[in-house]
Amino acid sequence: MLKQRVITALVLAAIVLSALFIPNPLLWRGLITVVVLLAFYEWLRFCKIDNLPQKAVAYGAFGAALYFMQSGMLALDWVIPVVCILWLVLLIFTMTDILNVLHAKWIKLLIGIVILSSASFIVIEIKSLAHGPLWIICFLCAVVAADIGAYFSGRRFGRVKLAPSISPGKTVEGFFGGLAFVALIYIPALFYLFSADAASLLLLTVLVTAVVSVGGDLFESKLKRHVGLKDSSQILPGHGGILDRIDSILAGVNFFALGLLVLGYLG
Repeated sequence: MLKQRVITALVLAAIVLSALFIPNPLLWRGLITVVVLLAFYEWLRFCKIDNLPQKAVAYGAFGAALYFMQSGMLALDWVIPVVCILWLVLLIFTMTDILNVLHAKWIKLLIGIVILSSASFIVIEIKSLAHGPLWIICFLCAVVAADIGAYFSGRRFGRVKLAPSISPGKTVEGFFGGLAFVALIYIPALFYLFSADAASLLLLTVLVTAVVSVGGDLFESKLKRHVGLKDSSQILPGHGGILDRIDSILAGVNFFALGLLVLGYLG
């Protein structure tokens, strides 16, 4: 299993980095579009949409939303704050027993359409910036560092469960250990590369991104538990599904983009 996970991870990393650094923007757009289409296929399992007519309607709506978003018909500086607000609502839903109406099939479908299509738009736009690939790597490293730091600090110091009914393995100590690891990596890098003011705001951005990325992971776990799924699918050998790999990214990218927007790097 470990060998399979490593091989899959290396293949995925090679595909992402190739599309990220090859100048042709169509490769990145194409990769992101394929990823969210596969993720939407898994999302329909959360909605318990399994008959052909309903799937056809769902895919038609999602295809229209993808086209609408990626064609730039909506202003980026409007999309980002609105989706951040949506994610705040979703995080409240994740960590409490209120807002259970969001489990309703068609509401859940609408949420999936919005968060997947908007994330694809935002990631494509960040890539198009000056130094866009480096911003993407900066974002991904924040998410990965939070996960790695949480894993090791949780194993060593974990006592208090963060969300026992959703993800019993996550602990409060692991959560804060993950944030500490992100800070440890980014403080010297940011304050070396940027002015003190810009570095401080970027540090706040990556820390908020890390916090929200954990929420994105828990959000997907809550949806899976509600419908009795262990993994969103078995598309990725040794890793489960696409949503199992990008749940943290779907949540975190909006707040990372908001930080870039406020700082004037995006938009």
